[in-house]
Amino acid sequence: MKTATNIALSCVTGLLACACVMNSNQTAPTDTLTNTSANSPAAAMPQKAGQATPLVFKDPRPAECKPTKLINGVARGECVATIINTNTFNPQIQDAPPKVEGMRKGAYLPPHKMGREIPMGEANSLVSPTEINDTQIEPGEYFTGIGASGWTPPDCTLAVGPNHIVATVNSQIAFFSKTGTKTFQVALDSTGAPGFFEPVGARNFVFDPKCIYDQHSNRFIVISPEYYSSSQTAYMDIAISDDSDPNGTWYKYRTSCVVTIGTTKYWVDYPGLGVDANGIYITGNLFGFTSGFAGAWFRSFDKASLLNGGTAVYADVNYSSSSSVQVASAYPDAKALFVSRASSTSMRLHSIANPFTSPVVSIKAITVPSGAAPPTAPVKGSTTGTLDTLDGRMMNANIRDGKLYAAHCISSSSKAAARWYQMNLNNWPTTSTATPTLGQSGTILPSTGESTFFPAIAANARGDVAVAYGASSLTVYPQVSISARRALDPTGTMSQSTVLANGTTAPTAAGNRWGDYFGIAVDPLNDCTFWCIGETGGSSWSTVINSFSVAQSTDINQDGSTNSEDLGLQLLKTGECACCVEDLNNDGDVNSADTGILLLGYN
Repeated sequence: MKTATNIALSCVTGLLACACVMNSNQTAPTDTLTNTSANSPAAAMPQKAGQATPLVFKDPRPAECKPTKLINGVARGECVATIINTNTFNPQIQDAPPKVEGMRKGAYLPPHKMGREIPMGEANSLVSPTEINDTQIEPGEYFTGIGASGWTPPDCTLAVGPNHIVATVNSQIAFFSKTGTKTFQVALDSTGAPGFFEPVGARNFVFDPKCIYDQHSNRFIVISPEYYSSSQTAYMDIAISDDSDPNGTWYKYRTSCVVTIGTTKYWVDYPGLGVDANGIYITGNLFGFTSGFAGAWFRSFDKASLLNGGTAVYADVNYSSSSSVQVASAYPDAKALFVSRASSTSMRLHSIANPFTSPVVSIKAITVPSGAAPPTAPVKGSTTGTLDTLDGRMMNANIRDGKLYAAHCISSSSKAAARWYQMNLNNWPTTSTATPTLGQSGTILPSTGESTFFPAIAANARGDVAVAYGASSLTVYPQVSISARRALDPTGTMSQSTVLANGTTAPTAAGNRWGDYFGIAVDPLNDCTFWCIGETGGSSWSTVINSFSVAQSTDINQDGSTNSEDLGLQLLKTGECACCVEDLNNDGDVNSADTGILLLGYN
C-alpha cells in the first residue's frame, strides 16, 4: 500500500549510530552551500576542468553522527526508517542543475587513488579466448536515460522490475516505463525539491550511486555515499521501495560509514551493492580522511525488517588485504558472495558467515588467465588524449545456478579489453572444504579494432550470458556495445559486438573520465531479456537504456545439425515456456511460429 506517512529518523546508541533527521520544529544548521540556484554545488564550482578549488562540504549535524568503531574487526548498528512518498515531490520531473564542463566528484574528495598496477601473480598457462561465435543478438527497446547532470563521469546503473526501470547517475535518479516514458527524476542530494535522500538528512555531496532490483522480495534498492570534509563525517544512504513500483513509498535510511581503526578515521568510496535471499550487502574501499588506505569494507543488512520500513540492523567488517570488492548478487541462488582481484593471475572470492551479527570473512582464491592493468583507450576526435579505463578492478558480479559471473578490464594486445569469467562454486561455501574453480573466461576484442572497457555481465534463466561495455578507437567515438553467448556455445567465446548507441563527439574534459561503470540486468518478467545502461555523447554526456535478447539456435540438442530430433524436443515443449531454448522467437511461448523457424533451419 502506498502511503504518505513520514516517520522521523531517530538515533540509536551503540557501536554504530545513524544520523538523525530533525523534527519539524527543529532547525538544521546551514550548509556551506545552500540549496539555491545561485549557491548550488554546480554554481559554486569552477566552470572548467582542472580548475578545482578546495570546497568545504559541511555535514549539517556532525555532533549527531558517531563514527563506526571497529572492535576486533566488527561493528554493529541499528537505524530507524524515514518513510517518503515520491508522489509528493513537486515537480515529479526536475531539471538537472546547470551543466558544468568536466567537473568530477573525485576532485572534491581527499586523495583516494590506488596504484594502477596490481600485484603480479604466479605465471600459468591459462588462456582467455578472444574468439567470436555465431550467436546473434536481437535488440529491443531503446531510449535515452538521464542526461548530463553537471558531474563527470555519470557512474550509471539501472534496476529492472516487472513494469519499471530505475536508473541512477552522479547525482540523479529517474524512473521509467519499459517503453521509455520518464515518470520521475530528481537529484539524489539536497539540490532537489526535495532531493531523493534529502528528507533523511543528505546534503550536497552525494556520489557513486548504485541501484538494483531484488527478485527475492520484488523491491528496488538504491544506495549512495555522502562525504563531508570539515566534520570528517560520511554516510551510506539506502532506500528500499515498498513494492515493485518505484513511484510512491520508499523506506529510507542514513547510516554512518565513518570507520575508526586505531586512531585513524576512514570514509567509504566506490561502493558495491548486491542482495541474496536474506540480506542487502554493500562494499567499499576505506580511505583515510587525511591519508591512508585500510582495504575493503563490508556492510550487511538483515533484509527482513527493511522490507516493511522497520529498524535496519546491520554489521560491518573490514578485510585489509582486499580492495574494490564487488557483491555477487544471488538469484535464484540463496547466498551472495563477494569478488575482487588478488593478483594479475588470481581472483579472491569472499564469503561472510553470520553476516548480520558477528561477521567473519573467509577467502578462496581462483587461478585465472593473466591480466595486467589496462592502458587508456584511444578515442576519435579527442583533443585531450585518451579515455581513462581505471585500474583493472572488478566492475560487477552475480551468481546464478551455482556459477559466479564477473567482469573487469585488462590489457590485451596493448589495448584495454573487457574480460569476463564464469567461476564454478562447486557448492562452496555451503561445503567449507569445497574448492571453486574457473569454468571459462573470455576477452572481448572486436575484429574492428576498438578498445573495450567498463564491462557489466549477467546470465539469464537458460544460461545465456551477456556483457555490455564501452568501446572506442582512433576512428570511433565512444559507443555502447554488447556481446553475448548461449550456454552451449564454444567455451570462452562471445558474439561479435553489436553497437547499441554510437557517440557523436569526443569528450573534452581533462582526464577523459568515462563510465566509471555501466549496468546490466535481467528482466524479472521472463527471466530472459537483458537490459543495459551505458554512457554516450561527448563533452555533454547522456545515457542510453536498451533491452535485447539472445537468439537461440535451431540445433536445440547441439549435435551439429537441425533435424527431426530437434523438432521432437520442441514439440515436447509446446506451450508457455519462458526463457527456454525451444522458444526460438523469444516471445515466452513455444508454438507454430517457433516450429516454422526450426523447419527453415533444417539441414
